[in-house]
Amino acid sequence: MDKKRKVILDVDTGSDDALAIMATILSPEFDIVGICTVNGNLPVPNTTENTLRVVELMGRPDIPVVRGCATPLVATLDPLRKMRQRSNDGVTESGEEVTYHSDYLPLPPATLKPVEGTNAVSWYIDTLMHAKEKITLIMVGPLTNFACAYRAEPEIINHVEEIVIMSGGHDQRNSTAASEYNVFIDPEATAIVLNCGAKITMMPLDATHKANMRPCHVELFRSWGNAVGNFVADEIEARLKAYNTMQPLHEPDIAPIHDALCVLYLLDPSVITKIKHMRCDVVCGGIADGQTLFDTRHFNDAPKNVYVCLDTDEEKFAKMLIDILSRAK
Repeated sequence: MDKKRKVILDVDTGSDDALAIMATILSPEFDIVGICTVNGNLPVPNTTENTLRVVELMGRPDIPVVRGCATPLVATLDPLRKMRQRSNDGVTESGEEVTYHSDYLPLPPATLKPVEGTNAVSWYIDTLMHAKEKITLIMVGPLTNFACAYRAEPEIINHVEEIVIMSGGHDQRNSTAASEYNVFIDPEATAIVLNCGAKITMMPLDATHKANMRPCHVELFRSWGNAVGNFVADEIEARLKAYNTMQPLHEPDIAPIHDALCVLYLLDPSVITKIKHMRCDVVCGGIADGQTLFDTRHFNDAPKNVYVCLDTDEEKFAKMLIDILSRAK
């Protein structure tokens, strides 16, 4: 086997984060240095507990889980910023309450604990500054942790191989008319990271809305008859209900597993069928708060700062994710 890629995951676990963590753990191509948690889909106590539950389910107590930032950099200081955001909860026609992310994943409470005596910002700085080789960052929630760390110690960027983020939207949004959720939660952090100078690959909604699971996959995972299969089936089923109810996409009965696409891309970049190197800036404030603004002009002098993934081989994504998760059968 080729040399393993050292990675750090930064998550706001969440259902799709959980599957991304599981896929990373089950891929021998990766050496997981640690997992940082952040406020996003849920408050950071929940995202931390959920992350620990997944790590414990996968039998990997050796992986450090580090609790991260509890609030965005500045986004919560102005209450008007939240007024345009849509709810993450809904009710089906039959009266059933649905959500993209339940407060706690349906797994046993964790007996593991997060790393004591530190936080994700300090841990990033210490870990990267002492790294013997460069580390790839897979960041699938708001980017608060790394933005704070980079502001405190810019030299950490010299120890980063690549940053892969689930973030933004080129032609699609979800949280507001202008913004994708992870960016909207902390636009300033996104702006900092996009301009840190590292190689950045972005998985916006344009790509992740093709990274889907379907009802037939629920049946497949359920047929395994084990804890992993049942958990994955439960989470996909919940996401199918949530998307059908609150955010119908280009066809019914599909559930994007946004965050897992970042992991699968690193394993096989051909899962992405369209990618462009371009300039991306973030709008901070106003009616377009949190918009990822892509410079698509053919002639411009704006320095390109991100590789933007714009389309996904849906069939390949599904096959890859099923194959990887099946290692836990």
